[in-house]
Amino acid sequence: MRQIIRAAVLSALIAGFAPAAKADTFVWKDDKNDYTMSFPDSWNMQTDDLPDTRIRIAGPLKEDIPTCRLQVSDDGRLKIYPKRLMDEAVAETLDRKFWEQEIGQYQNASIAAYYAPASLGDKGDATAIQVSFMQDDGTGQMVPMYGVMIGSIYGGKRFIGSCSSRVEVYNRWAGLFMSILDSVQLEDRYHPFPTGYYRNFLLDPKLVLPRVKPGTIGPKYKFYPKRDFVYND
Repeated sequence: MRQIIRAAVLSALIAGFAPAAKADTFVWKDDKNDYTMSFPDSWNMQTDDLPDTRIRIAGPLKEDIPTCRLQVSDDGRLKIYPKRLMDEAVAETLDRKFWEQEIGQYQNASIAAYYAPASLGDKGDATAIQVSFMQDDGTGQMVPMYGVMIGSIYGGKRFIGSCSSRVEVYNRWAGLFMSILDSVQLEDRYHPFPTGYYRNFLLDPKLVLPRVKPGTIGPKYKFYPKRDFVYND
């Protein structure tokens, strides 16, 4: 069911957008936080813009301002939850109110759509939004932008992935944006079997135990300790 919902969210985020062109892929690994992210090798690494930004990349058409970013910060609030409850816990934590605060980093930002539950890669339970905002195009002129943001809490870390471009060309980039965000591979943090590798021992053959102690079925021989003592004068 979760995979069906995840597929529906991805379809909603990229619905109506042109497919991205195929290109060679570069896989970037964050050794500190144990995850990888893939993107076309035609994209360039950019300077981190915020303290918790781990990677920031820009597409080849500078006039479109296509950029993606992944931020990682410590967030241990949901460590007590088992994996089967993480989707609900994340949805309650990274709710619409959280995103309204998160988009405060942009100018004149507003949430166009909110999705819950969603997924970051194939492991991170998440919520997502589509957002519009204004940004300096590098010449001092403010231009309208449109993008997608996905937030997940996984293994004591909060991941915020975002991609955006100029609003008038967003259709051109949306498919590739979702491909980049969906490529995030988080390191396994949850055991696949919640109760471990226990077998169903109730199906084992019945074990019949003896009713007496081992070695006592035959005649009983009593042991009498010697009563002679030798004293050393």
